[in-house]
Amino acid sequence: MKFYNREKEIETITSVKNNFRIAIIGRRRVGKTTLVEHVYKNKCITLFVPAEKAEKEIISGWVKEYEYLHLPNVNTFKDFFDFIFFHEKDKVIFIDEMQNILKVNKSFLFDLQRLIDKYKPSLVITGSLVSIMKKIVENYKSPLYGRFDFIIKLKELDFKTIYKICQDLGINIETSICLYSIFGGIPKYYELIEKLEKFEFKKLIIDNFILYPRPLYEEVKTMLKEEFGKENKTFFSILSAISQGKNKHYEIAGYLGKKQTDITKYMAMLQEDFELIKRELPAIGGKRGIYEIKNNIISFWFSSVWQYNQYFETGQEEKVAELVGKSFNKFISFKFEKIIYELISLHQIILPCEFTKIGRQWGKFRGEEGKNTYELDLVALNEKTNEILFVECKWQDKINAEEIVKELAEKSNYINWNNQNRKESFAVFAKSFNRKISEFKGKKVYCFDLKDVEKSLNTIKVS
Repeated sequence: MKFYNREKEIETITSVKNNFRIAIIGRRRVGKTTLVEHVYKNKCITLFVPAEKAEKEIISGWVKEYEYLHLPNVNTFKDFFDFIFFHEKDKVIFIDEMQNILKVNKSFLFDLQRLIDKYKPSLVITGSLVSIMKKIVENYKSPLYGRFDFIIKLKELDFKTIYKICQDLGINIETSICLYSIFGGIPKYYELIEKLEKFEFKKLIIDNFILYPRPLYEEVKTMLKEEFGKENKTFFSILSAISQGKNKHYEIAGYLGKKQTDITKYMAMLQEDFELIKRELPAIGGKRGIYEIKNNIISFWFSSVWQYNQYFETGQEEKVAELVGKSFNKFISFKFEKIIYELISLHQIILPCEFTKIGRQWGKFRGEEGKNTYELDLVALNEKTNEILFVECKWQDKINAEEIVKELAEKSNYINWNNQNRKESFAVFAKSFNRKISEFKGKKVYCFDLKDVEKSLNTIKVS
């Protein structure tokens, strides 16, 4: 697969020319190694650190891989890097999966600090265990604190880039949205799809997550257990709660059978250390936020696969496949809303203006108890011009836009924002419509089916 996007990261990396230190943190499969080797090419000496091998064995592997460099077959990381930093000053030394060194020789971080200060090498390190890597490079108590010119948090590719990848693979817009809903912007999974002669979406997911040997089921579980360590059961339970719609702090605590104060520490770690969840507030007003899982593949794993773990234990894979197959549309519908959020916030959809704020909206209004709440998929605001856009996303075919907008207009009355001086408009996104409208009671209406979304994406330049 060719290299896509990452212009900002490349610009940052190439802004320093000599004697630089760069740390790149990002989850597995997100493309850290590919990025480094794409930028530095033959100038790069890649030293991958496997966690399950001994120090001397790792060094022997490096010596064999780079036999032409005549590296010394020494016993310690300290001696190895003392040699390579001195003799290979014109090369970029790339330590891949740096956090694994802690399992092999934790004290080497202090040696590395002294070697960096002594030789000032051009050094790049990467790591996929986010919380551990942050401690290595960002914690002031770490020996490597302050030793890096740049610390890059490598995020997943955005939807417009994934759409471009899928387009190059001959995959249509609808399937692109389905794939992104599950795999997010992790390029490695699209490389796997590229290797298939042909594929059917549901079969691809069932084969990889449910039917033995279900490689992606095991991959996600292993990754999370390694990240969470001994307390993985508590973190798993919290993520399970959020994936099942228990997304308020008290609801999560209730799901675990604990007091709210008992889970505060874990919630903070998931949000700040592991960067796996985020707290979302209503776009307008409201201080009570809800939590959601940030990564699509982890969200899917918990909501649609892990909850049926007991069936795997008893060999009932086909039952799980049936249950998951039935839930695809519901899950993708929620992620479709997230895609539209991204397209609007990045100004990639033709709308009346560029909005300064966008998000989900929910709240209460005066009414009968139990029937006094409302929720909108998205609300977009321009706080300078007082323009407000009410958005509904429907992962369905043959939508009647007038019916949807009528409901949107009713909900809009509950929103207290510049009530006397605002310009309202509506937008409906759907797979397809049986009726589109351009106006409702004198207010502009925008209707986008998948062809319209695709048209917008095709006007965006993605390299």
